[in-house]
Amino acid sequence: MRRKPEGASKLYDFDVVRRGAAALEGLRMAVGVVNPRPPGWRNHLIQVVKKLLARLLNWYTQPLYEFNVSVGRSLEEVVWAVEHMIMNLVSLDHRSLNLALERLSVDIVDLEEQLAQLENRSATVAEPMHDRLALLHRQVKMLVDLQKSSGLYLDADAGMLRYGMQWQGAEWKDRTAYIIGLFGTGRRYINELILENIGARAKYFRDTIRLHPGPTPMIYSGHVTMKYVSRAQESPAIMRYIQESVRSKFADLIFIYRHPLDSLLTNWIWWRTYIRDNRVISGISEVYSNTDDLSADLEKNFLEFNSFAAGDPAFFAASPGPRFLSFSEFVEETELQQKSATLALRLEDFMIDPVKEFSKLLKVISADVDLSQSTLAPPRAKPYGYLALKEKVPQFRDFIDNLDAETKRRIETIGYRVS
Repeated sequence: MRRKPEGASKLYDFDVVRRGAAALEGLRMAVGVVNPRPPGWRNHLIQVVKKLLARLLNWYTQPLYEFNVSVGRSLEEVVWAVEHMIMNLVSLDHRSLNLALERLSVDIVDLEEQLAQLENRSATVAEPMHDRLALLHRQVKMLVDLQKSSGLYLDADAGMLRYGMQWQGAEWKDRTAYIIGLFGTGRRYINELILENIGARAKYFRDTIRLHPGPTPMIYSGHVTMKYVSRAQESPAIMRYIQESVRSKFADLIFIYRHPLDSLLTNWIWWRTYIRDNRVISGISEVYSNTDDLSADLEKNFLEFNSFAAGDPAFFAASPGPRFLSFSEFVEETELQQKSATLALRLEDFMIDPVKEFSKLLKVISADVDLSQSTLAPPRAKPYGYLALKEKVPQFRDFIDNLDAETKRRIETIGYRVS
């Protein structure tokens, strides 16, 4: 008989599972990463040795990395499936539902105990983990079966099962919101504003992309492209589904963007740091203390920068997978996204008046929040930082001057100057 975990007699808080699933990504990226040390030749020598050992141990950490990816994805799918079922339950027999959820809660507690064992990096965790996930999937199926007998009804006009949705004229009152930004455009800053300033609606926020066949109160945030397949960004097929939801008026798309040349520099530094040092950074300031240091590095490694801007797959040779967008593709994606969005917001405008810009977002997602007495912090990024580098690095200035005419036109079309 399986042991019943302590405290499992009450309904489990799914926010704990959501936070656990979100934390898995950071833990996964940390596998095999060499921790930083203070500057100095001794520490530098130690780091070289540690990085060499990390490479030698890749045969050991790679299976663990792949296993963690599988666990993380499975847990995210389970959490999403349970949330989706709960949002669509109507007139259920509460006793039967509570019994199903309590059983599910017990096994989620067990799952978290198994996840904790990953810290030991033991292969023996794999078998009980997969058994537990299989059991969770069976219990999700139980919720589906309960849902089928719960009295859900089909909305002939919408062609979907409805629950708790309020129709106002030609639009839904609650609509799924998608906060979309290309990599390196400040989307995480917007995420922080949403979590801290939209009150009770924040419980529906997820830093991921999910698709629904109808309106929901959910707010999703992520990187998605419209035309080109790109590393670290959801595919154009996902965007087509989101756009169809927007056209059907049960979803809204809010696009966040900034000057593409600032994004280009941010992305080059992010990816070279990740590939070279196996380290994830949140901003340029984590790598360079001032503009002079960045300028010197850009001048020294300009061929590498140019390779990244051209979308050269060789830039990612040390990290197998699809390439990132070239600069011209990035600019084209920005133009396409700006045109298709319900609301397009520039990160630079948040640097001037964050309350004004964030109020526009709140209006679109129908969040009833009063910001009249609020003070919101602006983004940490500096506006148009590329201009300082243009003056200090002649090769970068030539790169800008020699951009093709179509790319320059697109930059101006989305509201920026090239020089």
